[in-house]
Amino acid sequence: MSALLELTGVIGGYSPELPILHGIDMQVDAGEFVTIIGPNGAGKSTAMKAIAGLVRITEGRVTLDGRDITNHPTEEMAEAGMAFVPQTANIFTTLTIDENLKLGAHTLPRKQAAQRIAQAYERFPDLVKFRDSAARSLSGGQRQMLAVARALLCAPRLVMLDEPSAGLAPNIVQDVFVMLRRLADDGVAVLMVEQNAKGAMAVSDRTYVLAEGENRISGTSQEMLNNPEVKAIYLGNAGRKSA
Repeated sequence: MSALLELTGVIGGYSPELPILHGIDMQVDAGEFVTIIGPNGAGKSTAMKAIAGLVRITEGRVTLDGRDITNHPTEEMAEAGMAFVPQTANIFTTLTIDENLKLGAHTLPRKQAAQRIAQAYERFPDLVKFRDSAARSLSGGQRQMLAVARALLCAPRLVMLDEPSAGLAPNIVQDVFVMLRRLADDGVAVLMVEQNAKGAMAVSDRTYVLAEGENRISGTSQEMLNNPEVKAIYLGNAGRKSA
């Protein structure tokens, strides 16, 4: 079976003269939960942005369900079946929860948008009691739920998240990871960059370890949890300026 998402020899970054990624290979299958970890400056977030069309790829390619989406405009990604939840600015804090969801569904026909929003409240019942409250009133974990709920409105086959646990209390982090595990179990592929390596590997299917913009190790998350080399790379100081 071919991969849903596949990166082949991806080189790129914010400047063609100074690439951050040096030949990344990666794949995510349908309904699979994949984690990317590595030391600061490894290129983790840059890889996500390259997939999403936010960072220029100079060599290699990215395919989604066999379709080449290398360097496609970000606005085309939803139509292709991909949703990206960035680390920051992933919701509109001055709008209500309901307004955030309606804005996320604005490209859909009215009846379909209403159905998808109703499904979002069913999937994330914690949001129901806040539906008329400004999103700034939500806790960190609830904000992540809202961001993911918005991302799901266009029924993507793949959801990508950049550091979803950033700034969250440990007990809330676990709630977010469980939410993402359930999402994958429901058939939506999840690709996540995460600094909380141990927690991320505990809930994901496979893990890629990046260092200095290159693949270093990959395998099942259970294998990676017990791999001493993973610990050495993840805790090491090798790497460039934060990427």
